[in-house]
Amino acid sequence: MADGLERVRQTVAVIDADPDLAVGLAERDIEAARHLAVAAVIEVRPPEWDTTAIRHQAEDGWLGLFVIDGLMIRRVTVGKRPACELFGPSDLARPWDTDDEYDPLPIGVDWLVLKPTRLAVLDTAFVLRVAPWPTINGRIVGRIAQRARSLALTQAVTHLPRAHARLLLLFWLLAERWGRVGPEGVHVALPLTHGVLAMLIGAQRPTVTLALQRLTRAGLLNRERSDRWLLTNEAIESLGHPESLNLIANGASQEVPAVHDG
Repeated sequence: MADGLERVRQTVAVIDADPDLAVGLAERDIEAARHLAVAAVIEVRPPEWDTTAIRHQAEDGWLGLFVIDGLMIRRVTVGKRPACELFGPSDLARPWDTDDEYDPLPIGVDWLVLKPTRLAVLDTAFVLRVAPWPTINGRIVGRIAQRARSLALTQAVTHLPRAHARLLLLFWLLAERWGRVGPEGVHVALPLTHGVLAMLIGAQRPTVTLALQRLTRAGLLNRERSDRWLLTNEAIESLGHPESLNLIANGASQEVPAVHDG
């Protein structure tokens, strides 16, 4: 059994894990689909996931691994510069695709597990069982297109000249998916270290630390604990006026305590 991978003795009804997959089904079909749209579950645990075993098991007819819960990142390193993408609930991962086909380029790919993650194996048998309801597979495949649009938007954010502006816009994008609205702003429950944030915005870790200090000093972004951030109401308002982001770098010079990485 590969490090970081454990096959769990359980299955999951995929449309119970993600009810949106049943949208469009007739009422009489939902119960039947619930019993047939069942997949085996594997679990991956921090800190890393060795995908060797699943890559060897995967076949051409597999749709992919559907994230039920948890959080992972796929890290791509070009030379010594890493970048990454987040995988959370309802994302579809296919680690057997192209993860070892970059030779002779100095590119490495690995997977890091930020929170224990359960994955539903959408194998060939699953695809055949849900064939009577093509909307289910259509919605699953639609998640891939949705993800591609999200990655393009995140890439656009990395082209902004200032790191603090990149971070603020990144957290707004993250808040749309992982955020919970409160009186002071939007709480984003993600265990993102400075190193992960640096990979997400295309910056060095020390740059991210300084940018976070600026955002904290400006009352725009606070780290409430190791796995939760607060995007304040002031930050949300400033996003409607992007030119105001340029003023953050010229704010008060008073230093704030370092934002500790966890």
